[in-house]
Amino acid sequence: MEIVLNKEDFSNGIKIVEKITAQKAIQPILSNILIETISNDRVKFCATDLNLAINYKTSAEVVEGGAITLSAKKISEIVSKISSTNISLKVESDTDNIKIKGGKTVFDLIGLNASEFPNVIDTQDNEEYKTITVNKNEFSKSIKQVIFAVSTQETQAVLTGVCFTVENNILELAATDGNRLTRVQKQIEAQVDEAINFIVPAKTLSEVQRISSIVDDENITLKIKKNKILFEFKDLAFQSRLIDGIYPKYQQLIPSASDKKIVIDRAELINSIERVSIMVNERTNVERFKFTQGQLEIMADTPEAGSSKDYIDVQYDFDDMLTAFNYKYVLDGLKNMDSKNIEIEISDVLAASIFKPQEDSSNYICLIMPVKVQ
Repeated sequence: MEIVLNKEDFSNGIKIVEKITAQKAIQPILSNILIETISNDRVKFCATDLNLAINYKTSAEVVEGGAITLSAKKISEIVSKISSTNISLKVESDTDNIKIKGGKTVFDLIGLNASEFPNVIDTQDNEEYKTITVNKNEFSKSIKQVIFAVSTQETQAVLTGVCFTVENNILELAATDGNRLTRVQKQIEAQVDEAINFIVPAKTLSEVQRISSIVDDENITLKIKKNKILFEFKDLAFQSRLIDGIYPKYQQLIPSASDKKIVIDRAELINSIERVSIMVNERTNVERFKFTQGQLEIMADTPEAGSSKDYIDVQYDFDDMLTAFNYKYVLDGLKNMDSKNIEIEISDVLAASIFKPQEDSSNYICLIMPVKVQ
């Protein structure tokens, strides 16, 4: 094998795939990146930790075809230090050693035979996929709007992922940790005959966000099959295992109607909550919300430090009401909304409350369970 790559293309290839390598692998080859020729002017970079896998294709001058795996850490360091515009790689005959040249710089790196590298992704698999095509930026935004609500408790495996539902060309993403719920809906192009549900690990979706910020593609294709999902771009394929299990019926938690609706300027509410949080009890993170005619009073106190209050104008025309929330949950939701004003729907001080953007109320909601006022 002998190839010549532009340094920028080489660096991008490594940057895209190296995070998928196993950091503390039982199998040493899982800490390596596979570099393989696929035509006379294209090469493929691959990495996997057996749960996640990624393939990325880029341009190269292929002198002689072949494949080799190299330490992700070492090849990343080498490429970053070479100053030459072009970098050549040549596998020495009958060995797994590779000579890397850039200008006057030469490295001799010991690799591992490519035949040992697991073939995790098979994009040519003829088994039928359920296919969904979505706008990349919209999909990345949807992930951001829900992912913060996933559980971090590994004992609740299904809650550590985001639940996907596809039905009637609507893609719905939802996440909950038991104290809050986020849900977003998008219209899409889907090749599914009946409704499907699957749970994608939060780690996988964070990686999809990272990849989306690097590649130039307008759309992303999701292919679902059995216990795995494949995210496809023009020159990139990223595969993950799905979480096995049944997601809670979260739709039952969303109130169909609320007695009280409050309209508040989103930026003002964020600023008010953050000011009051200076005096919040760090053990509970609770702020009290007192609604009166046209006004919201936000309060917090810590016995050993003091208290804080702030007042903002709101659209509220009902009886006085006092409720309380973990302020961090409220901020997480508010900071993932784009509209100038937000709506809060409350039916009872101890019932689930819905926060949503006023201008797009059917698309995105953040449901938060209140805290009992002491």
